[in-house]
Amino acid sequence: MPKKHFLTIFFALVFSLLFLSVIYLMLGNKNVPLTEILVNKMVLQLRFPRLISLYLTGFLLSVSGFIVQIMTRNPIAEMATLGISGGSSLALSLILTLGWSTNDGISVLVSSLGAFIALAVVMLLTARTHFQPLKVVLVGTSVGLFATSLASSLTFASHDTQAYFRWIVGSFSGITNTKVLLMAVVSLIFLILLLLFSKQIYLLNFGDELAQSFGISVNFVRLVIMFLVALASGVTVASVGVVSFVGLIAPHIAKKLVRANFWQNVILSVLTGMLLLVLADLIARNLFKPYEFPAGSLTMLLGAPFFLWVITKEAK
Repeated sequence: MPKKHFLTIFFALVFSLLFLSVIYLMLGNKNVPLTEILVNKMVLQLRFPRLISLYLTGFLLSVSGFIVQIMTRNPIAEMATLGISGGSSLALSLILTLGWSTNDGISVLVSSLGAFIALAVVMLLTARTHFQPLKVVLVGTSVGLFATSLASSLTFASHDTQAYFRWIVGSFSGITNTKVLLMAVVSLIFLILLLLFSKQIYLLNFGDELAQSFGISVNFVRLVIMFLVALASGVTVASVGVVSFVGLIAPHIAKKLVRANFWQNVILSVLTGMLLLVLADLIARNLFKPYEFPAGSLTMLLGAPFFLWVITKEAK
């Protein structure tokens, strides 16, 4: 893609994100004038940290979706369709049921471990088919549904369904400064590892044999991707719950805008993911004021038909 064309799309997305972000800070149960958003305590203490959490979640989900699609060579792979979010939810429900500490740090570690195990199971069960797209989605969806059903049963039995419900629907209402800080640290680790392994991850796009001919250990790179995705799932599910389909929608839109350029796809995926989440949470906070609709439910409503459209397109 010509650099000028990429920059045009880039600045258009950045401008749209900044415009939506200002609207996001202004609107809510109590609207704040534009001239006061930089000094208003409610904006600075509540809305601004929540906006940052939307940016960080958008970054983690969109890039995770992009790299798992490369790893599995599957255009409909993302955290929900690979059972990763279900693994995180099950791990969190276990610590609730057992009565263990659910502080932010422990929740992230346990949630990441659950995500890693779920993804590892899917990869092991589909490795013999060379990660055939339909097989990966069927196995991933089955693992995710099993994990989610088991998690629901455990939390129902322990009479702690309210905390679990907040995780399963995906809502930014419970965000705290500690959670934002944890997400920022994980995002930094994620970005550093992505920079270090970007070439190896990109070469997986062209098949295992070509990647190996360049001296790349395919299994090691897959392990790195699994670690990155598990870490991203762990911190997002523990902090804001399951936000589905952002990792599917954002990379597809980016690939429509630019082609065959790893970093351009990553950058546009991130901006698109952030835009989707800011818009979803803006609607969620203001649609039924003073009540709040879960942002994760809105992304699911948008993502489900998009998922069907991608499947139909791939089938053709």
